[in-house]
Amino acid sequence: MKLKLPQNKSLDLSFTKVMGTIVLYPEDSRSIEEIVELAHSFVRSGAELLEVGTKKTDFNLDDVDESRVCCVVEALIKELSVPIAVNSDNPSVIINAIKLGVSMIITSSGLDSEEAIKAFKESEAVVCIHCEPSERVDDDTDVVSLISEFFYSKIDSLLNSGIARKRIVIDPSIINASVNSKLRLIGRLESFRSFALPICVGIPRQLPLEDVLLKENRTLSLTAAVFCASDKAVQIIRTTDVSEIAIAIGFWQVMSAKTKPYRLSKSIVRRLRTLRDAIRGLGKNNHITKREN
Repeated sequence: MKLKLPQNKSLDLSFTKVMGTIVLYPEDSRSIEEIVELAHSFVRSGAELLEVGTKKTDFNLDDVDESRVCCVVEALIKELSVPIAVNSDNPSVIINAIKLGVSMIITSSGLDSEEAIKAFKESEAVVCIHCEPSERVDDDTDVVSLISEFFYSKIDSLLNSGIARKRIVIDPSIINASVNSKLRLIGRLESFRSFALPICVGIPRQLPLEDVLLKENRTLSLTAAVFCASDKAVQIIRTTDVSEIAIAIGFWQVMSAKTKPYRLSKSIVRRLRTLRDAIRGLGKNNHITKREN
C-alpha cells in the first residue's frame, strides 16, 4: 500500500512508519532553530514523517499563536525533506498550512469549515481524521463503536465534498477515555481494517499513563503497544518517543520478516552509537564537575 503525497511523493505503507510529533505550547520559549534541530534529531532517530501540533498545559493560557505555528511549519518544510503534517482543528491554521505546502492535515473537525475544505480540495494534501469526544469515554461505552460511527460520518462528509478516498487516513487513538477503554481500543485496532484505509495511532498518546503501573514501566508499555499496533496493521505511529519506537518497530519487522535484517542492524547500531556517545558525554561532564569541586 502506498499513500500519495504532494510534490509527486509517496509513502510506502507496507510496514509501519514513525511520525515524530513536535508539540508547541503557549509558554514555549524555544527558538525556531531549536525546534528545527529537534526535528532533525527525530529524522536521524528513524522518523519518516513529522507532525506539528499544539497543546495547553494550563487552560487559563491562550492558544499557541497561529503565526508561530506557521513559522515552525515553514521552517521545517524548508529545512527537511520528509513529509510535514499539521495537527489542528483551527480552519485558519489549516488553510495557512496548506498554502505552505504541508503533506497532511490531522484534524477532528477542522475540515467542517467551507473555507478549509475548499483549500484542502485545491491541494494534494492527505487528511488524517481522528475522534476527540467532548465527554470522557467511560468503561461502559463501546469505544470501538463510538469511534467507528464518528469515522463513518466524517468519511461520508469528505467523500460528499469531493475528496477522493485515497486521500483519507484514520486515527482511532483517543485521549479523553478511561484506562480500560484505552487498553481495549489498542487490543481491537484490527476492527478498523474494515474501513480499508491507512491506520495511524498515537503512542504514547493512546497509553493510559495515569495508570501507575504503566507510567512506572513506560519503556515496556511503549514496546508492548508498538508490537500490538504493528500486529494489527497500523501503518503510522505518531510519537514523541521516536528513537524507542523506531527501534521497537525495527525488531518487529525483522521478526515478522517485513524487512531485511542487515537494514535493521545498520539502523539500530547507528541509534545505539548516538545513545552511547550521549551517555559518555554526560559521564565526562560529571567527572569534570567532581574534579572542579
